[in-house]
Amino acid sequence: MRIPWSLEEAVLLMDFYFKNGATLSIPNAEAERISNLLRIRAKKLNLSIDSTFRNVTGIKMQLGCIHSVVTNGKHGMPNASKLFYDTYDLYHKNNVQFNRILQQFYDKYID
Repeated sequence: MRIPWSLEEAVLLMDFYFKNGATLSIPNAEAERISNLLRIRAKKLNLSIDSTFRNVTGIKMQLGCIHSVVTNGKHGMPNASKLFYDTYDLYHKNNVQFNRILQQFYDKYID
């Protein structure tokens, strides 16, 4: 069963994207770190996940969607979800709230 991305996951991923140079050249080790954080979250929420859940390949694909949003469709993967457009708007229009969501993610799921 496919689990839709949440706003807090999208915020984490977008923060990661910008902190890594807003590029698609993300080292696998960094993508794996984000994958692990998202898997920790899922386990704490008692979600039933498998080996493909938020794996490195999926992380890189979603980063491609974010890259498309940020570049107005000029680069990256087309057909980004509305969630990533909304998250990008939040990043620009209400950065305080964006950072609050990010901090809450770490507070709730990462010891």
